[in-house]
Amino acid sequence: MFFPNDMKVSPKRTIQFWLPVLLFGILGTSFGFGVSTLFPAGDTWMYDWQLAQLASRQQADSSIILLTLDGDGPAGCGPDRWNTATLAQTISALNQAQAKVIAPALPIGIPTSPECGDIAGLAKLIEATKQAGNVVYPSSVPDALASEASRIGVLDLEVDEDGIFRRIPVNVLEGDSDLLPFGLAIVPRSTAGLTTDTVKDGLLPLVGRWADRPFHTYSFGQIWELVTTRDYSQLSTIVKNKFVVLVPVGDHTVALPTAVETAAPVGFLHANLLQSALSHSWIKKRTWEQGLVITFLLAMLAAWFPLRFPGGWGLLSVGLLLIGYWGLTLLSFHTLKEYWPFVAPLVASAVAVLGNISWSLYRGRTRTEHQIRRVSAQLVKNQEQLIKKERLAKQLNDEVTRARELAEQSTQKYQEVAASAERHQNRLHHAQGEVETTRQRLQALQSQLDHLQRSMAPRSITPTPLPDDNLEQLRQECESLGIFTRSSNVLKVFQDLKKAAHTNNPILLLGETGTGKELFAQATHHLSQRSRGPFISINIAAIRPELFESELFGSVKGAYTGALARRGFLETADGGTLFLDEIGELPLSLQAKLLRVLEEGSFYRVGQSSPTHVDVRIVTATNLDLIQEVSEGRYREDLYYRLRSIVLRLPPLRERGGEEVDLLAHHFLRELSQGHPQQPLHFTQAALQAIQSYDWPGNIRELRQTLIQAVALTDGPVLNEEDLRLSQPQPTESSGTATEVSDFSTGGNEEIGSREDSYILSCLRHHKFDMQATAKALNWDRGTVTQRLKGMGFQALVDHQENIAAAAETLAGKASLVKVVEVRLREYYNNLMSSTKQYHSVDDAIADSRRRLRNLPDRHFPAVESLIRQHFQRQAQ
Repeated sequence: MFFPNDMKVSPKRTIQFWLPVLLFGILGTSFGFGVSTLFPAGDTWMYDWQLAQLASRQQADSSIILLTLDGDGPAGCGPDRWNTATLAQTISALNQAQAKVIAPALPIGIPTSPECGDIAGLAKLIEATKQAGNVVYPSSVPDALASEASRIGVLDLEVDEDGIFRRIPVNVLEGDSDLLPFGLAIVPRSTAGLTTDTVKDGLLPLVGRWADRPFHTYSFGQIWELVTTRDYSQLSTIVKNKFVVLVPVGDHTVALPTAVETAAPVGFLHANLLQSALSHSWIKKRTWEQGLVITFLLAMLAAWFPLRFPGGWGLLSVGLLLIGYWGLTLLSFHTLKEYWPFVAPLVASAVAVLGNISWSLYRGRTRTEHQIRRVSAQLVKNQEQLIKKERLAKQLNDEVTRARELAEQSTQKYQEVAASAERHQNRLHHAQGEVETTRQRLQALQSQLDHLQRSMAPRSITPTPLPDDNLEQLRQECESLGIFTRSSNVLKVFQDLKKAAHTNNPILLLGETGTGKELFAQATHHLSQRSRGPFISINIAAIRPELFESELFGSVKGAYTGALARRGFLETADGGTLFLDEIGELPLSLQAKLLRVLEEGSFYRVGQSSPTHVDVRIVTATNLDLIQEVSEGRYREDLYYRLRSIVLRLPPLRERGGEEVDLLAHHFLRELSQGHPQQPLHFTQAALQAIQSYDWPGNIRELRQTLIQAVALTDGPVLNEEDLRLSQPQPTESSGTATEVSDFSTGGNEEIGSREDSYILSCLRHHKFDMQATAKALNWDRGTVTQRLKGMGFQALVDHQENIAAAAETLAGKASLVKVVEVRLREYYNNLMSSTKQYHSVDDAIADSRRRLRNLPDRHFPAVESLIRQHFQRQAQ
């Protein structure tokens, strides 16, 4: 059963089978232990991962209570300074409330100022400690206070070489020294059973994360209120027969990184030590001898399976073996709190498998070469026999041929006549088929011609007044398409949109930023006969000029370096609608190519010589004055008149009236209340008045983002005027363009802007810098997210002296994302520098950058100016 089915059991076969298994098992074990010794980070990472999983399931001991103290609270008198008089009163009250042990994890020194209690406060604290008799202090307290403590312990904790806290030094448990870590000193050594045998490696099983507050935690202010009001019955309910640990928190508090979080207060870690001492729960590691045996057994099995089960079954068996070992290590860690080695067995198994496979391939090649020589000799013999038989077959074939020639001479004339008749009959059938095919093509072409003539007929749409009885129907239709409005001006635009949707003419949507142009473009698609086709939305400003042609028209393989065969946006939207947002940003060099698509319905892929025809409805939008762009030579006049076949202008929010703003505000509030802990949310009357009186330069987008901030930061179910944080909008240098609305504020406050950037950056990191996914999560368009990342990227480049790699590392947050961010930053930086090179003065280059980056937040423009100035300084040098 230990040999392959085709291997006969003999002493020689036994040695040939087991010798490579043994050799590769020993080799894999040696290599695995060498790798785990040289690179211990692998086992450390696996231990941290398993500890994190265990910590999420650990239950905190209900007999442990944490009191958090802030240096600015009632017990504090500055960073890491504590009012001894307040602590004395608190310890007396906790003792009176029958607390089992009181453990202030505080660096208490001799007070030198009256606000910290002075010497009198220290004397009160010493007296309170003496009367309580159950107080444990850190070893750093004054000797007079330490002498009255029931026990003292060391507050400082040691971390591993990588800076992570995982264990306590086992040597502190050796000998008769009572100076234990503070958390272990809270209970007597005999009660906790603290010996080198029980604690072993000193590895601590954590109870959750400090951020989740796994222990019963109270702020010092809550307890101090009970102390000052002498509500000892309520205080006794909280601390009776409990271990009360006073944990300092705040900006100046010492915190250590652990396997489950980046920073945890030292007092919280001592509470974990206390729980382990009470529950006698410690993590043990397998000895190196046990690890050696486990690694050797796995390596032997990994080398044996491919020989016992040749082919894919052997590798599958090795995979199941490693999965089983993985499951066993997890089960042992979570039930017995024992950590088994991982890297050494894994590497040893891989080396054993690869070595055995290589050996099998070598043996197989040797056997194959022997068989080739044997078969080649047999082939020579067979070829000689084949030549003889072919000669005989040729003689027989010649005789048969002569006999057929004699038989065919008599029937040849009859066959010629029959073949001629059959050819004429086939030609007749073929001609009839061509006539029918031609007739069908003529009918199809006539039908296509009629369709084209009908589509080319000019249609005009004239706005008409809205009857009152049609208003409600129009409002309902708008809401079904996601457009919430009561404005008669907007409803008139929607009524015109319904008429225009049934034509194939291009539609140009005009309006300020945030007025809902994309929603109306989507409504055009859903109301048209193309609603079953695709709807493709493109932000022109978000596409690099050099990539625009391949993105819009597609490309063939090999058209340029690295080019692949791909369909462009136009071909993807065939049979549907293509929405081109920010059409005013289209470069002048590409406007003629778009004009050809609008006029002829055809285009050329990049690298293709034959045209591609599409049936696409073009809808465009812009917030620029295209007439002014035409007059200044930045926009083609013929393209402008082709785009404005049907023009619809969306009024800004300030022209729609207060009823419209009130409707949208309540709609957004209902939407944002979903999942909010205080739902349902309501406005105060003052908040509604502030919303209605504000100018809203960013229109609907600004209104929604303002409410997102207010809902996120409110503490109650009612939003007041202060929650809105409205301020007057700052003027920009962009003509006719509203200020871009940020996530958290509409004003220019630097602190709020920094919070906004942090929020957007966290979203980008969460979605791995996928711009489309981030835009969807923020309910923005992709172009806005791109502009925000550009701004933060330019600022990071300035902070790191234009070091793109360092700036990318700062923004990425994770090593796995650095390369993605670095590619984007390099693209943004190169585009900025290439546009700057064509100018001879700093002012001209900055002015051009302000025009091209008009949607960039103002707070990031100083970084852009700094990069441009540094470029000119390098040129001058």
